[in-house]
Amino acid sequence: MAQTMENESKGTEAGKKSRIQEKVGKLGNDIDTLAKKTGDEASKLAKNINTEIKSISDEIKSIDVKDEVKSITARVEKLVDATGDSAKKLASEIKTDVKKMVDKIEVPISKKNK
Repeated sequence: MAQTMENESKGTEAGKKSRIQEKVGKLGNDIDTLAKKTGDEASKLAKNINTEIKSISDEIKSIDVKDEVKSITARVEKLVDATGDSAKKLASEIKTDVKKMVDKIEVPISKKNK
């Protein structure tokens, strides 16, 4: 019985990790798209990206990533107004920061599975 509960817990954590990885992949694509958009279209996409970033951090409540989320969402807002090479550079930096945040989240998930 205890082993069944342990296996279910591992399955849940693995599923959570998989969902997070899917969200991050989609976020990367959305951030690249945002770097190419302007105006209302960019604002709507930025709002969606920020909502998704916040949902990733909310999904893992045991890890404190509030500062990272604030930093990333603020930079996504800057990306709305950025153009050209500066937009591409900022998009790349945001994606790196999202990856770092997810890595910070995934390490404790992996430790729970052991």
